[in-house]
Amino acid sequence: MKLPFKLWSNDKGKKIYKVVQTYELTVEQYVKAKDEDEAFNIYLDKGGIIHEKINRHLTSEDFEECETTYIDVNVPETNIKYVGTVVEQEEGELECDSLMPEKVN
Repeated sequence: MKLPFKLWSNDKGKKIYKVVQTYELTVEQYVKAKDEDEAFNIYLDKGGIIHEKINRHLTSEDFEECETTYIDVNVPETNIKYVGTVVEQEEGELECDSLMPEKVN
């Protein structure tokens, strides 16, 4: 059987185990947009995870005793929640008004 690390004479008698740990990662980002569709498109283009950076350098390993051979990220769902609308307050200051309805008739 091919292993990801080299075996040495002092490894004789040791057991080899494959440990698979599943982590759940939550990313929460705020996006400025005119509506939910635009927010999702901006998120897809300019937000989220840089998948190329998810690699074996993300893990802790000792190359003689422990070596990473596989990392994967699944994206099961994306939820978008309205937070508020940017409004101008006194003295020209801008703030996010969470009481302002998302859609005004």
